[in-house]
Formats: sequence, structure tokens, C-alpha cells
Amino acid sequence: MRNLTVLLATGALTGTLFVAGCQPPDEDKANKDAKSEETVPHPPIETSERGEDTGANGAGGPADGSEEHAGGGYESAQEEGQAASGDNAATYTSKTFRVQVDYPTSLEKVAAEQGGAWHAFAKGQGDGQQLLVLKVPGEVDARFQLGASRGTQALSHCKDPPEGADQESKQTLTIDEVPFARFDTNQVSGDTYKTIRSYRATYTESCYAIDLIASGSGGQGEAADRQTQALETLGTVLDGVRFTE
Repeated sequence: MRNLTVLLATGALTGTLFVAGCQPPDEDKANKDAKSEETVPHPPIETSERGEDTGANGAGGPADGSEEHAGGGYESAQEEGQAASGDNAATYTSKTFRVQVDYPTSLEKVAAEQGGAWHAFAKGQGDGQQLLVLKVPGEVDARFQLGASRGTQALSHCKDPPEGADQESKQTLTIDEVPFARFDTNQVSGDTYKTIRSYRATYTESCYAIDLIASGSGGQGEAADRQTQALETLGTVLDGVRFTE
């Protein structure tokens, strides 16, 4: 900390001397701000915004000035015009988290589990909420899961891929023009397998988690074909996801 010292003399005849000291206020404030930043308990939260407000300058987006895609320069995870509609559709709405999902009635809506994990890698319910679970009928255990959280920890680490995630699968795609981090995880134990295709985004002060999960045994031949088909069926639910704010 530096101090400024000023000597003031009234004149040689009087012999009077004044000493004044002052601390530059801007430097003192800067020191306090630096100390405050050192005590931040969580990583900064990067919140997504709609459309071209984000993404064009982010990793995975096109160069500045590109008009290649909507949604800030990222490709969409949704196929336009393919959302379920009419008599073949049902709608889920969460007013709390401001999200709606139009999904095919051919999928079975599963009641949210009491204390169920709000995303595929959460340990217990934690500080999130399981919103919607849809199951593909048939032999393959395949389900679509939507969860959300407004907890500080969840928001700070919303887009962190879990250990074991396929690094080559990581990319950014949009859902209703909101950029989502996407990654795949494959878990194999003996003859059993689980494939998880995940999407994560922070938007409207919430962390949104979408997981497409297919699991079973004998991941070859017809079993593998059923798994692939089930994941494609679950992927159609993404086409009907939209945010109400």
C-alpha cells in the first residue's frame, strides 16, 4: 500500500510546516475487490441465451459474421416440423421451470420416482427435480429423462461431462435455439450395457438436464439394432422441447 505525503510550508519567516497524508481511494478499492474474487466458492456460471446472443464466438461455433445456422451459430438437435402433434401427441408443462415437451403418445409416461435422480449421473435427488420420464415400450429398457435444478452447485457445474464420457462425442447443439452441451457415455459390464446421450444447458437461472438412456444385455446383432432404434425414437422427443420464456 502506497501513501502520498505532502509537505506544506507557509514561508521561511514563519517556520511553520504542515504534513498531510492520503491513500488513493481507487487503489484501496481495487485491493478489496481482488481479495473478494479470491474467495468465490464456485466456478462462474455461464448462462445460455437464445439465438445469436451467444454461441457464434464460442467453441464449436462458426467464425464471426457467419450466417450458417440459427441459434448463435450452432446446429440444432431438433428436426424442424417433426415434433409430435395432433391426436398422436401429449404435452408436459412445467410452469416452475418454464419448459414444455410435446411427445408421442406411443411412449409411456413414467411417474417421477420419489427421491429419483434429476439426471443420469446425479446421486439421489440432490438439489434438482425430476420433471418428465418417458419409456419406449418393448424389450429394450430405453427412456427419456428431463430434470432441472436451480442449486448453486448444479448451475456452476451444469455442463461438466462425467468421468468416462466419450470425448469425441462432445459438441454444442441447440434445443429451441438455446445452446446445449452434448456428450455420450457408454457403460459396459460383462454382457450388460448402458448408453447415455446427454444434453445440458443453463438457461432462465436453471440447469436443464436431458438424458436419452438405453440399457440391456447382449449388445450385438438384434439387441444392438433395438438399442439404436430405441435411441432414435427417444430422439424424436427432443423435437418437441421448447421453453416458455
